[in-house]
Amino acid sequence: MLFRDGVQLACGFVPSSTGPFYCPGDQKVHVDLAFFDHVAWQFGAPGEFAQAYVLAHEIGHHIQTVTGTEREVRAAQQRDQRSANARSVKMELQADCYAGVWAYSLAREGILQAGDLEEGLRAASAVGADRLQQQGAERVNPETLTHGSSADRVAWFRCGFEGDDPNRCDSFGASR
Repeated sequence: MLFRDGVQLACGFVPSSTGPFYCPGDQKVHVDLAFFDHVAWQFGAPGEFAQAYVLAHEIGHHIQTVTGTEREVRAAQQRDQRSANARSVKMELQADCYAGVWAYSLAREGILQAGDLEEGLRAASAVGADRLQQQGAERVNPETLTHGSSADRVAWFRCGFEGDDPNRCDSFGASR
């Protein structure tokens, strides 16, 4: 669903500052149209494939909902509040890996164009929580990185792209 400013959904009211997101309550990806302008100009990650990476990441959350991962993670977060943020980060990194698997499928079919992969990697790096904190003039605090660092997001996107296997996207069992 495309929107501007904010929107009321099954997940509650979501302001545009949230950026693109997946709502398990309605099983849809929601995108504020202004977000891609921010990614391109404020975050320095322009390009159609940068946008495709963002959407593929959000579709990764749909995969997590369909497979039961999202439900399991939310239940674990309720049981152990101290690990809630770390579990959120692992869900985000798994979604990045799923986006990489999708990107590989495009490469295998000859659909990726020169520079597309680099655009996706630049976007993954641009929306790393550490980089967003820096741009917001905040001190980078690893304990509050809800989506993982730029390096982690790039690494998990690459893991999916290079492995071409969603089973490699187990960010929960990985030691990295």
